[in-house]
Amino acid sequence: MLLNASTTGSDAFNGYIALANTQIAKYGKQILNPDVFYTTQLLDTIRVDGAQYIYFRYAETQPMTEKANKLQVRRWAPLQGHTVPLTEGIPPITDKGSVEMYEIDTNQYGRYMEFSDKVDLKMVDPVIAHYASEYSLVAVETLDLLAREALFAIANKTYAGYVATFENLTQASKPTMTDLRKITLGLKKQLVKPRSNSRYHVIAGPDFFFDMIDDTLVKNYMTINQTTKTMYETAMLVPMFNMEFYETLICPTHGQFTKIVSTVGKKALRLVEKTGDVYSYLTVTEDTLITTAPGVTKKMLGTVSGYVNDNRTGEAASYIPNQEIWDLDGFNATANAVSGDAGTNIIGNGGKTYYEFNVQHVLILGKDALLRTGISGQDSVKMYTKAKGSAGVLDPIDQRQSIGFKINDVGFGSARLEAIVDYMCVPSQCNVI
Repeated sequence: MLLNASTTGSDAFNGYIALANTQIAKYGKQILNPDVFYTTQLLDTIRVDGAQYIYFRYAETQPMTEKANKLQVRRWAPLQGHTVPLTEGIPPITDKGSVEMYEIDTNQYGRYMEFSDKVDLKMVDPVIAHYASEYSLVAVETLDLLAREALFAIANKTYAGYVATFENLTQASKPTMTDLRKITLGLKKQLVKPRSNSRYHVIAGPDFFFDMIDDTLVKNYMTINQTTKTMYETAMLVPMFNMEFYETLICPTHGQFTKIVSTVGKKALRLVEKTGDVYSYLTVTEDTLITTAPGVTKKMLGTVSGYVNDNRTGEAASYIPNQEIWDLDGFNATANAVSGDAGTNIIGNGGKTYYEFNVQHVLILGKDALLRTGISGQDSVKMYTKAKGSAGVLDPIDQRQSIGFKINDVGFGSARLEAIVDYMCVPSQCNVI
């Protein structure tokens, strides 16, 4: 079966399966066996779709040596010039070298799925081919999530309107170009170099760009340059003020933050309620207690390991361990606020319905913001296929087989902490209640 450039979607996917099986039948396993097909499927998809993952592509690779268990990044303090003349016959006082060191740990990651003996691993089965493609996306998504978590964990926090804390943000805390200009000015003062093309990179979600089209400075730009074509067609901002703009659909948008309570950092969730045109805000922490039954209380933040149901089928799909879940429904059902033991607050909603107050986290990045490390040759994705019976005594009558992927050793960190800014704002469409 020949595939042309117009073949798309499931037709192309099924076509590749048919082509692979035809080659196996015609030339034998030495030409193209299923293991090679599934691994190639994984690598090809990573190469093609990897560019869609905004955060992961910013990682610059710096591998470790084979015997190392972490990467040490050294940052040398620069020497400065001065114009004080030398005294005749007296040598000057020696300069001193100093260095900061950062350590980046690595871990292994992977997933797998079991099939019954009805699925045939000896041929390129459509079921396994589909999930090989699915795991290719999951593998890249895993790397992208790791990169995103590393960036936001060490980012310098800035709030819209330059308010003092997360809790000072309100529905009126919209993003502005003036805020972004102040951020890039701060980066320049810290001698942070632009990411590329003499520009800093701004990564945000569609809600951010929805509002920024109406920003006063953006409108002035369009008026002075007498063009609105690009921004009005795609809603994307063109480069301006030493910044380039990139949109992602996975931009973190939530109400979770860290709140300092008696010098201790606690996980917190910001809530909002609207009565008429008035917004009311409330913060709950990981220790907040809610009533689940008369005389029965529990913490609002819990940890759950289990399967996540697919939105389309309603059936269990991905198994995700140690998910942190805020019981907002339980909070809204706790109508009466009373004092708890030992000063712990059992808080209620006062008869109102609260929602998570969504704040969008916009990244502004300079040069050297993100590093990716791992043992050389071990930080890439490898596909695994295990035929029925390969588990030995664990599969005594050849009933089980599996596919999966693993990344043996990878970690993310930064060589320039000042080059990462987390700009928290509240686009108008993030909290439509």
